[in-house]
Amino acid sequence: MARIPEKIVTLLEGGHAFWVATASADGWPNIAIKGSGAVADPEHLFFADLFSKKTRVNLEHNPLVAVAIHDAEKHIAVQVKGRATLSESGPLYDTVVARLAEKAPSLPKPKYVVEIAVESVWDMTAGPNAGERIA
Repeated sequence: MARIPEKIVTLLEGGHAFWVATASADGWPNIAIKGSGAVADPEHLFFADLFSKKTRVNLEHNPLVAVAIHDAEKHIAVQVKGRATLSESGPLYDTVVARLAEKAPSLPKPKYVVEIAVESVWDMTAGPNAGERIA
């Protein structure tokens, strides 16, 4: 597992959405924007899934996932790659449900929470370091 760099932790604390890429059992890619993405701990990201049918089906067949996070003002763009676990109960699920109820009470309760064990982090910022592994 890889540790999430502090600049990414700070970026996600600012409330940035992230794009989650998955692939179906037969290899077709899918990408979905997740507004609930955040850092669970130094080696895990998570997001609540409220509506995505394709994301869940894809992750049930293939837990490998890529997440893109971008902040145009700070000129930061990264890709996080890892392995997803889906939870419909437990401490992380309960924490995320409570957090969403407080921040966005009009949204439905999450069907499940996806926890991503971070395996690598890649620089996607335009410039000489683009494409380099940073964690």
